[in-house]
Amino acid sequence: MDFLDELQQRVLPGDGAMGTELLAAGVPPERCLEELCISQPDLVRGVHERYLAAGAKVIETNSFGANAVRLARHGLEGRVNEINWHAAQLAKDAAKGTGVYVAGSVGPLGITGEQAAAQGIDRHGAFLEQIGALLDGGCNLIVLETFLDVEELLIALNAKHTLHHCPVVALLAGEDPTRLPAAAEKLRAADADIVGVNCVDGAQALALLATLSHPGPLAAFPSAGLPQNRDGRLCWPVTPEQFAATGLALAGQGVRLIGGCCGSAPAHIAALAKALQDAAVPR
Repeated sequence: MDFLDELQQRVLPGDGAMGTELLAAGVPPERCLEELCISQPDLVRGVHERYLAAGAKVIETNSFGANAVRLARHGLEGRVNEINWHAAQLAKDAAKGTGVYVAGSVGPLGITGEQAAAQGIDRHGAFLEQIGALLDGGCNLIVLETFLDVEELLIALNAKHTLHHCPVVALLAGEDPTRLPAAAEKLRAADADIVGVNCVDGAQALALLATLSHPGPLAAFPSAGLPQNRDGRLCWPVTPEQFAATGLALAGQGVRLIGGCCGSAPAHIAALAKALQDAAVPR
């Protein structure tokens, strides 16, 4: 079944955080997490497999910051195609035979438009390079996530449309509720198949998406709260049960794709998937 057709019939649980899972596994925070797709593929594959076992029906590649601008911080700007292709292949191999959709994760460039202009960076070209490699690696759809600037998100969206007709999810982070409806309208007008929010807590996600009244499927990937430092370890306060309750509330608001962002783990996704099933939410 086509991804967009399936969303019309049921709520699909996405996966949870990749970065915080890798850090919890002992990866130093200064490491380039996306490069692990090449140097430690089993570690990345293991995260995908745990989300699949938890009941995720959409998993995202470990490629959030794998654009040339962010990779340059690690001296890896010349390996965009290699890293993204391997990220897609790892997720695709993990999901083989499951019917689960593989989404290419694309984050912002990490610089402002003014900084990009001053440095002579072609933002559209940077997104083209990354998204093209993810599609070549076998992604079924693209998730543009954690964008604070709707104009940058529109550039990434245009780059995706230049390359392929596959579905695309456009997620904003921290958007002012008074501005979100206009931002969502711009994204719909630019042919985003699904719009929504991520990297906000559950209450914020519910409040933000409640401001949207126009038609079209919605997505939400809330975080597991704000991180807390406990004995030198970062912990997220939202329990799997609380996360699942938020997921049910989001489904009740008409959200069709629900996953997790920072701090959400396989246990959170397992609780979400079970809650959707027990509540007889079509999925």
